[in-house]
Amino acid sequence: MTNRDYVIYIVDMKMRVQYIKKPYKDKVYSYPFLVSSYRDENGKPQKKIIEKLSHLPEHAVEALRLALRHGENSHLVSADSIVYNNSIPFGDVWSAWTLLNQIGIIKSLKILPDKHQSPIIASIIDRVVNPKPDSKRALFDAFESSVLKRIVNQEDTTCLTDWYKALDSLYHHQMTIQKDLFCSDTAMIYLYDITSTYFEGSCCPLSTWGYDRDGKKGKMIIVIGMMTDSKGRPLAIRVFKGSTSDQTTVLDQIKELKEEFGIHEMVFVGDRGMITSKRISELEEDEYSWVKYITALKRKDMMDFVEEDTHPIQLSLFDHKNLVEVSHEGRRYVLCHNPLRKAEDQETRLRLLSKTEEKLHSIANNVQAGRLKKKDKIARRLYRWINKWNMERFFSVKYDEGFFEFSRKQEEVKRYSVLDGCYVVTSNIEEQKMTTSEIHQKYKDLKYVENAFRSMKVSDINLRPVRHWSTTRVKGHVFMCMLAYLVIWETRKRLAPLLERDPDTRECEGKSLFEIWKKVHGITIGSIRIEEHDYEQFSSRTSEQKRILKLLRVTINNKTREKVGMKKHPKIAQS
Repeated sequence: MTNRDYVIYIVDMKMRVQYIKKPYKDKVYSYPFLVSSYRDENGKPQKKIIEKLSHLPEHAVEALRLALRHGENSHLVSADSIVYNNSIPFGDVWSAWTLLNQIGIIKSLKILPDKHQSPIIASIIDRVVNPKPDSKRALFDAFESSVLKRIVNQEDTTCLTDWYKALDSLYHHQMTIQKDLFCSDTAMIYLYDITSTYFEGSCCPLSTWGYDRDGKKGKMIIVIGMMTDSKGRPLAIRVFKGSTSDQTTVLDQIKELKEEFGIHEMVFVGDRGMITSKRISELEEDEYSWVKYITALKRKDMMDFVEEDTHPIQLSLFDHKNLVEVSHEGRRYVLCHNPLRKAEDQETRLRLLSKTEEKLHSIANNVQAGRLKKKDKIARRLYRWINKWNMERFFSVKYDEGFFEFSRKQEEVKRYSVLDGCYVVTSNIEEQKMTTSEIHQKYKDLKYVENAFRSMKVSDINLRPVRHWSTTRVKGHVFMCMLAYLVIWETRKRLAPLLERDPDTRECEGKSLFEIWKKVHGITIGSIRIEEHDYEQFSSRTSEQKRILKLLRVTINNKTREKVGMKKHPKIAQS
C-alpha cells in the first residue's frame, strides 16, 4: 500500500504528528505532517513523512496527535474513516452563561417553573452576545441543537408556547428576582431616570400615544423607569403607559425601594424633568424624611429665581469656571456651567425668540389691517403667544384699541446670554454629609442610567421595537432586557482594561464589546468521527482569547467538558 492510501497511527512504529516549518516569501509557515521514526543502517535516528495533514481541520489533527501520544492497542485507520463532522460556537455562550451564574441570575431564575428557565436564559444570552437578537421562534428552533441546551442540561421538552409564556412567568416573579439580585449600595445613593420605546402594533393596553424620546413618529409607546446604584448597576425596572408623565413615577419608585429592598435611608438622584418643584415639596414633607434628593432646576425655574430680588440665585453669581453654592430656605443650590451646552442654549434661545417674534408680527399685521381692533381681543391673542416659550422678558409691548407695537429688548437678551450653558443643581443634603463638588458629581452620574438605556435600546440589547401584545408579556420582556443589561454591565466592568478609551483618540484595545464577543465566538467545539466513534475537542485558544477569558473569570477545562457532555473517543486519552 502507498502512503497516500491511509492516514494511520501506530504506536509501536513510533508515529507522531509533527509540525514542520517551511519558508515562503520572507515568511515562515508551519504545516502538520504524520511522520514515523526509525534508525538507518548506521543506527542513526531518522524520520519519514507518511502524510501531509494540512487538508484536515485543526480538530482532526489534534485528535490524531492525542491518539498517537496516548493511545493503546493502536492500529491502522483508513483516511476515509476519519470524518470531520462539524464545529459549533461555544466560547461566547459559555462565557455569558458563566457570568449569569456568577452574578446569581441562574440561581434566581430557579423560582420559575422548570420549562420556563431555559427560554429565559437563552433569551438573555442571545441579547448579550448576538448583535441582532433572534425572535422567540428562531431561538426555539435552534435550541435543540445548540450548545446552550447542553450547558443547561435540560431534559424536559418545551414547546414554542412555553417560550412565550416564560416572559409572563418572569414578570410574575420580578419582585422576588430583583430582591434576590439586589446589592446594597454602601453610599445609599440611587439613580433614577426614564425613557420610552415604541411598539409594533396597537393591541397592548400599555401602548398609548405620548412623548416619544426616540423620535419615532406614528408609533405608540411605553414609558420605562429604571433604578440603579451609584455606579450604574441596574436594580429595578418598571413599565408605565406611554401617556405617563415623568414626575408621576418618582414617588412610586421611592416607595418600591423602601418596601421591596428594605431601604430606610437614601439619596435619590433624578433629572429635572422628574423631580419638579412639586415633587421637591412632597419629598420635604415628614413622610419622606428618610429621603434626600439631588436634582436640577428646570430652566424656567432658574430664570424665575434669577428675576426674584429676594432669591440668592442671581446672574452675577454664575461662574463659567468654578462651582458656586448658595442656600435658601433649607435647600442648597449649586450653580454650574457646561461649556458643551453653551452653543446649544444660545441656538435654542435665538430660535424661540424668532418664533415668538413671528407671532407678534402676525398680531401687528392683523391690527394694522383692521382685523383686530378691540383691546381685549388683542390682549388675548398677545398673551396666548408672548410667553408660550418663556420669552416675554425679552420683549417690550404696547397695545390699545386698534393699536399694537413691540420691540426686542436687546440689552436684556445680552444680559441673559450669560446663562448659556448654565444650570443649577439643588439638594437638601446636609453640608457635613456631602460637599458642593460631590453633589454636582452625583447629579452628573445620571449618565450611568442614560448609558443603560442606550445599551438596552441601541447598542447592545435591542429592546425595541416591542412586538408583544399582552401587558405581562411586555413587562416580562423589558425585565428580561434589564437582566441582559446587568450581564453587559458586569462584562464591561471586568473587561475595563480592553474597553477603556484613550481620552485623545477615543480608541480602545478591544475596539468594542461586539468585537470582543466575536473573538470569543471563535472558541468552538469540534467534532470528528474515527471509524465508528465520535470525538469532540475544544479548539485551541489564541493568546487574545485566553486574556479575554481570564478578564471575564471564565475557565474552560475538564469540568467544562463534563458540564457540556463532550464525547470522547474510547481509544484516545484526553490531554
